[in-house]
Amino acid sequence: MASKQGCFLRLLKVLCILLIVLIVLGISLFLLATGAPVSYPAPREDAGVIANVITRLARSLVDKEGRVVETAVLRLSKNEVQTLLNAAIARSNDDKRESLPYAAVWDEGNLHVHCSMPLFAGRAANLAFEFSPFVEEGVLALTPGGGSVGHFPLPGGALDYAAKKLERMAMDNDSTRTALSAFTRIEPGDDGTLLLMFDPRDVNTVVRVLRSAGSPADGDGENGENGSGVDEEDEEEDEEIEE
Repeated sequence: MASKQGCFLRLLKVLCILLIVLIVLGISLFLLATGAPVSYPAPREDAGVIANVITRLARSLVDKEGRVVETAVLRLSKNEVQTLLNAAIARSNDDKRESLPYAAVWDEGNLHVHCSMPLFAGRAANLAFEFSPFVEEGVLALTPGGGSVGHFPLPGGALDYAAKKLERMAMDNDSTRTALSAFTRIEPGDDGTLLLMFDPRDVNTVVRVLRSAGSPADGDGENGENGSGVDEEDEEEDEEIEE
């Protein structure tokens, strides 16, 4: 009888030790997977950078012999892509906050998304994702390149889910969907650039999209008198190129 009680006590001690180890391990994993909430400076829109892109637009419509190309290709630099991302984030910041719990960065031809989701006890799940963007006939597709929560890498299934979630969010947004539909193809280029491909006949639509991205969201003074983003000079220039 005493032997059985001794075995039971030893087993109980082992179970208690395992429980303590599991609790400590769980707390350690929680601390590694979470951290203090992170905030990112709210970006501002920059009409000047987009204006410079538009001035290069005409050159993309013709080849070296001056003939109109079948598909125009406009190459955006890293800074120009970041400017477009900043404009999109600035427009989503309805209450004009100085800082945001999310950010998007264009680097090495990939889109890096950061998000800090508050939990409890002053902790937050700080998520980081890397995607390679691609647009075909106005439809966005994101290929995951990696991701993490805190110090832990995310599994492939979680990355695929996040990519599909962002794709749906983008395509459900009217302004984003309209902007993407102006292009036949968008894909990363060399040296961190982004290639925008479109039908030269749709140049007015492309100009409108670029101007709206670089203009203040609460005004349309940059977009011409009718707010369309295309002025008379643009239309005259397009007619000359087509001729």
